[in-house]
Formats: sequence, structure tokens, C-alpha cells
Amino acid sequence: MAAPLNNAFSIGREWNIDLDQRATVSNATLRYTVLGEGEPVLFIHGTSISDSLITPLRFYPPLFDDYKLITYYRAGYNGSTLDKNALSIEEGAEHVRELLDHLGIAKAHIVAFSFGGVIAFQFLLSHPERAHSAVLLEPYLPREEQAGVQANIDAFNRAFELYQRGEKLAAAQLYMALVCGPTFLGCVDMTNPLDVWQRVEECVDTTFNIDFVAISNWGFRMSQADQMAPGKPAMPILAVMGTDSEAAMPGFRETQRFLMSWLPQAERCAILNATHGMQSMNPLAVGEAIYTFLKRHPMA
Repeated sequence: MAAPLNNAFSIGREWNIDLDQRATVSNATLRYTVLGEGEPVLFIHGTSISDSLITPLRFYPPLFDDYKLITYYRAGYNGSTLDKNALSIEEGAEHVRELLDHLGIAKAHIVAFSFGGVIAFQFLLSHPERAHSAVLLEPYLPREEQAGVQANIDAFNRAFELYQRGEKLAAAQLYMALVCGPTFLGCVDMTNPLDVWQRVEECVDTTFNIDFVAISNWGFRMSQADQMAPGKPAMPILAVMGTDSEAAMPGFRETQRFLMSWLPQAERCAILNATHGMQSMNPLAVGEAIYTFLKRHPMA
């Protein structure tokens, strides 16, 4: 892989990653790929842009040089099938376990973003023995403070109006802009595959009909964490937040404060000049943060 430029993101014309393998799991077939050698690191993407987690991180080559990176499309995204019309957060976490089983991996580092961070969080609760460490990039845990709750409802309602009119790509992009701020879409244009918006448009139904329903039905609440999950995760955890995330949309500070207060082993990390779409906006910083954390917590 060519060395990145110091002040620009460029490694040629296209930086796509081909997920050319398939694993059969419960009610789904997942497209995935494995890159490199070393300790296994499993990536779980968020909603809408299924390439927006690991793909921008290619601008930080050490991560790809030193680790075995496993990335997959969640059920319903980009050729990963779903054999029913709903998928819960708990079932999404089981897909993670089943993919690791398919690969013969007993334990892995987990890196997850946004909605993928919710699935990762449930995975840490359900199968703590399978995660050596976890990097959570603003997991979209259900907000409870009124400002965050209302902002999220307003963003969904405005986007859903477009979705119901059949303007699917516009709906997805509006929701992203409301959550991540107006500069996010341009960052996606320049750090994701050339056909990123075509891929998003093809998966909008999964975003609105599967993912949003799943997070609404998920029972976990931060204020009741001790009662709902008495066996809290004990593995090393990095809680990552963009310095501009709260300014773009309220609610991210609430989640960050919860992770730092509920998990005494959690470490915090700030990504400068970035909102919720941090790895598309500042992939070098996110790659460096992940790499440094993994090096501090080797499997030995």
C-alpha cells in the first residue's frame, strides 16, 4: 500500500475493499473478507454506509500491516442476505459470534461504529469471553436526556418523510447530515468508494425497516445498566468521540459520559475536527487511535 500524503487523502483513483467471501449464519448469509496477518480485529459498520468504517482507515497503513482485519457487511447490506423481515440487536450480536466461529477465531479485538457499536455493545454483554478488547466509535446507545431524544426523533421524522415519498437516497443523506453535520457528506465523497451513494441507495430499506426498528425495540437503557447487565464487560475498551459531535447533534456526550462512568477500565479518545462520521472525516486520527490502543492491549 502506498504511503499516505501528509496533508491530503489519496492512494490512487479508487480505494474499494472487495468482500469476496461468504459465511452462512442464522437467517442470513454475510459477505466478508480477511486482510493481513496478526491478531484478529473484527469491524462492525453502522447504518447506511456499510463501507464507511474500514475503507477510510486504509489511509493509516500500519493498521493493515500489523493485524488480521476482518470486515463484513451486516445482513441486508451490499449483498449480505437476510431471510426474514426483521433482525434484533441481539440477533446481530449472534451473527458476530457465528462469523468468528466460521473463521475459527476464539477471541478477537472488536472495532465498531454507531449502530454497529450497539451490536458490539450487545456482543460484549452476551459473549464477553470472545472479545479481547473493544474500540467503540460513538455507539448509538438509546438517548435518555431530552435534548438528545428530541434531536434524534426530529432527524428520523424529517428523513422518514422523504423515504415514504420514495426519495430513498435523499432520505438517507438527510438523516446523515442531520446527525453528522453538513460537511459530512463531502467527506464521504472523498474517503469512500467512488460508487458509495449507489451502494447506500440500494440498502436504504434495510436502514429504515431493519436497523431503526431494531434499535427502537432494543431493551437496554443506560440509566438501568446495573440492573440489566450486572456482569458488565471487563475487557479493555476505548470510548471514542468526535470533538464536534455534540455541536452537530446532542446526545453523544451523554453516551460518552455513560461509558466512562459505567466501565471503570474504559479509556477515552478524542478525534479532532470530526463529528459522528469521524472515520470519514479524519481517518488518519481514527486509524492512529485504534492502532495505538491495540498495541497497548496485545493478546500476548
